[in-house]
Amino acid sequence: MKTPQETQKQSTGGAFLIRPAEGSNFPDSLFSEEEQMVLESVKEFVQREVQPLAEELEHQKEHSRSVALLEKAGELGLLGLGISEEYGGMPVSFTTSLKVVEEVGRVSEFSPTFGVQTSIGIAPILFYGSEAQKQRYLPKLVSGEWKSCYCLTEPDAGSDANSGKTRATPVEDGAAYLLDGQKMWITNSGFADIFIVFAKVEGDRNLSAFIVEKEFGGISLGEEERKMGIKGSSTRQVFFNDVRLPAENMLGKREEGFKIALNVLNNGRIKLGAAAIGTSKTAFDLAVQYALERKQFGSSISSFGAIQHKLAQMAVSIFALEAAMYLTGQFIDEKSAVLVAEGLSAEKAEVAAVSAYGIECAILKVFGSECLALVVDEGVQIFGGMGFSEDAPMARLYRNARITRIYEGTNEINRMLIVDMLLKKANTGELELLQAAKQVQEELTSNPLERKLAGDGTEAAFAILADLKKATLIILDAATQGLGRKLKEEQEVLMHVSDMIIQVYLLEAVLMKAENLIANGEETNTENIADISQVFLYESVEKIRQAGQEAILSFAEEEQRSLLLKGLKGFTKPHVFNIKDARRRIAAGMIAEGKYV
Repeated sequence: MKTPQETQKQSTGGAFLIRPAEGSNFPDSLFSEEEQMVLESVKEFVQREVQPLAEELEHQKEHSRSVALLEKAGELGLLGLGISEEYGGMPVSFTTSLKVVEEVGRVSEFSPTFGVQTSIGIAPILFYGSEAQKQRYLPKLVSGEWKSCYCLTEPDAGSDANSGKTRATPVEDGAAYLLDGQKMWITNSGFADIFIVFAKVEGDRNLSAFIVEKEFGGISLGEEERKMGIKGSSTRQVFFNDVRLPAENMLGKREEGFKIALNVLNNGRIKLGAAAIGTSKTAFDLAVQYALERKQFGSSISSFGAIQHKLAQMAVSIFALEAAMYLTGQFIDEKSAVLVAEGLSAEKAEVAAVSAYGIECAILKVFGSECLALVVDEGVQIFGGMGFSEDAPMARLYRNARITRIYEGTNEINRMLIVDMLLKKANTGELELLQAAKQVQEELTSNPLERKLAGDGTEAAFAILADLKKATLIILDAATQGLGRKLKEEQEVLMHVSDMIIQVYLLEAVLMKAENLIANGEETNTENIADISQVFLYESVEKIRQAGQEAILSFAEEEQRSLLLKGLKGFTKPHVFNIKDARRRIAAGMIAEGKYV
């Protein structure tokens, strides 16, 4: 791991767009012996305690099985990872907590229950609670004795959370509040003891946050929602009717709730992406095993090119998600170390570090949920008719995956947030985006951009990546300058530009991971790793070219349009190699192992 001084060079989110990322992207080397023991413990817990109950969790009544598993996870110390021993937790790196979430994510029937408790259920108190609040609530939440839920969404306030109508009215000369309102889609609410509630005080413009105990009274619940998927988790409406809250149960300061919600959601977004890795691997393994067993026309369907194409695409997406996930985890850990060295507490350092990489957290939420969508969809297709049957596990995984593109902020909202956060960093001078874009503009006007087709070596791959960053920069800058304040209204343009940014970050992570795995000799099948990086490189060029072209045609006119299209063409030359054979080799490597490796 780099020293805090070295980390200053790569200390904010979005920097990947204007300079090469610096990281090992080799997570196994980042775990201490104690952390390795934690990871072995969670793997054993998932394999022995959770996976055998997957089907039962789907049909349980009153979610008693989920509650029992949550309490068992608390006994094993898995609910308090990254939390000080003072509050009953176990200090580990942020990257370790991501790996734990990935492992639990292998069972999508339990993953949401675990995720809410350990992320958005505990994080608001851990990051923003007073010392008295931490002492009162964290030990019982970490042990699993108390369960928590996060109450933000309302019937008329989803993505626009700050427009919520739930009110907290001061009473008793400010010694208490009366809470009134309604929340919906609240995971874990059916058995929660603690409710993290966002409400407005009197005529405030912004939300405030409160810790509400079930024992305060005045809380009632709707019936369990009849959901498409994640039926193993409790989801209900929550009603607050003159709930009396002591004034000391406000989290943070008055009107700080919206900031708390945003920062906590960054944590939830990246961990949603981590859970998607685990579920994707489960779905992939099931698909490979079925492909090996299923015979058609006298042969295993795993020998068919069409099936191999699907398996390769699934594997490439999972690899990319893993690469970006643990690169980001490393950045967050290194940023935390810098902030601790500067005098911040571990808790405040972590929330600041996660916030600094809010762009990457949103990227991982979007790509993680869409990688999972691809994997389970192709998994159903490989299973054929059995994939559509509830007698096989793939249908359940398919249904459970669908929500991930909606909660923690829809993917559309997150795409627009990515651009918004980047531009805010540019406007404050935190990122020198405009200067970088200006240099690319000068290159465009002074050089004819007659590039040769790149080869398949590492140096050539990073050269292509550099060009893709230039393409993204000039289109982002042109859209910003050309549309000005109207850019926020042009959501299609924002999403095209966001897709370019997402693909650039993923590609950089993939190339770094492949390079490091091969260089460190940790992978015996170096050809498989090289093929994966080359396939993802090919796909990135094509996706960025298409997104860039649609963005340009949506806002640019005449001379500017011609110049931008010319630049885009020069920066997105086709990556020429035999992609069919590469995909077949990737699939063959996975088929030989019978699982994702």
